[in-house]
Amino acid sequence: MKNLPLFQLAAAATLCVCGASAEIAVLLPADKSQVVLIPDNQREMLKLATHEERLAALNADQKEKKTFFSEKALWRRANDVKFDWECTAEEKGPFKVLVSETPDFAKPQIEVVDRKHHDGKPYTHVTIGGWQTNYKVGQTYYWKVTGYSKDGKTKVESPVATFTTEDLPPRWIAIEGHVRNMRDLGGWRTADGRRVKQGMVFRGQGLNDNSRDGEIPGRNRLTVADRDYLLNDLGIKTDLELRSHRETANMKSSPLGNSVQFIHHSSKAYRDIFSSTGMKIMADNIRVFCDEKNYPIYFHCIAGADRTGSLAFMLNGLLGVPLQYLGVDWESTFYPNLPDNKDKGDLSYWCLLQHFTKGLEKYAKEGDTIQDRVVAYLTDCGITKEEMDKIRSIMLE
Repeated sequence: MKNLPLFQLAAAATLCVCGASAEIAVLLPADKSQVVLIPDNQREMLKLATHEERLAALNADQKEKKTFFSEKALWRRANDVKFDWECTAEEKGPFKVLVSETPDFAKPQIEVVDRKHHDGKPYTHVTIGGWQTNYKVGQTYYWKVTGYSKDGKTKVESPVATFTTEDLPPRWIAIEGHVRNMRDLGGWRTADGRRVKQGMVFRGQGLNDNSRDGEIPGRNRLTVADRDYLLNDLGIKTDLELRSHRETANMKSSPLGNSVQFIHHSSKAYRDIFSSTGMKIMADNIRVFCDEKNYPIYFHCIAGADRTGSLAFMLNGLLGVPLQYLGVDWESTFYPNLPDNKDKGDLSYWCLLQHFTKGLEKYAKEGDTIQDRVVAYLTDCGITKEEMDKIRSIMLE
C-alpha cells in the first residue's frame, strides 16, 4: 500500500481501524470528479446559437472531416464510462462495479467483471457502455467495487467514491434491441434557469416494426432485458403511440405488455400540426401529459424523428426551453446528415425546421419568446392555462 496516493491510504487505514479488510482502491472516475457524457462533436453543436450557424459548421466540416464527420464523431449516443481500480493486496474476482444515485446503494447498476484477463492477471478496469451508462445529466453517483481476498475466502470492497455527470443534455438512452434515437425529454434548462425533470418523459423510435400489410402488427424490437429495463428501471407506465393505424395494424396494446397503458393517436408533423386536424391531435397528445398518473411516459412514431420531434418541440417549448436548444434537440436526430439543402427542396431538414418557426409566427407579438408562441398555439388548440400549468408543475424541477 505504500505507493498509494495519500487519500487512498487514509481511506484504507480507516477501514482497517474499523475491522474491515478492504484493499481495493478506486481510481477512475476519481472521487468527486466530473464525468463527460456528451461526445465532443455534440458539445460543439450545443455552443452554436442558431440553426444557420450549426448548418454552416456542418457544411464547412464535410470536406475536412475534423469534428463532425471524423471517425470519432458519435451521434445519438453518450460516451462510454471507464471504471478503474487497483488490487493492492492481490484481490481476486469476480469483481462487481456498483453504481447508484443514492449512498445506500438501494437500486444499483451492477457490472460483473470476469475473474481473469487474457494474460492471467486480475481485471482492474472495465469500460461500461450501452444501457448501463444511461446516466442522468448533472447527477451525482456513488460507486464502489467488490471482490474477494487473495485466498478467495473473504469478500472485500473498496471505499465508496462519487462522480457527477456534466450538466449537458441530451441524456441518451441505449438499449440492446433495435430501438434507436432514444433519449430523455428532460435535462434541458429553461429560459428562467429551471430544469426539465429527467426520468419523466422519454422519446424514441417505435418499439416494434411497422406492419407490412396493415393487418398484422410488426415484429417486437425489444429483448427481454430491454423490456425489464424500460419497465423496472425507467418505470414506463404509458406508451404514447404516434404512428398511423396502418403502420400499427390497429394495435391494442404496447410491446411492453399489458401493464403499460397504451394510447394511440395517429399524429401529424411539421406544418401539418397547424391544420385543424393537426391541432386537434396535438391537443389530444398534450393532454396525456396533464395527468400525473400517466408518468413516466414513452412517446414515439417509427423513427422518433418527425412526429415525435414535433411533439417534443412543443412540449419543451411549453416548459420554457429556449429556441436554441429546441433546435439542437430536434436536429440531433438528423446529425450528421443535416447539410442536405441541395436536392430535397421543401423536404430538406432546413425547411422542415422552418415549418415550426414559421407556423408559430402568426401567434407572435413583438418581443414574444418561443414559449409565448407555443403557449398561444396550444391555447388555439384548446389547451387551457390550467392544463399547461399542470404540465409545468409535473415536469419542471
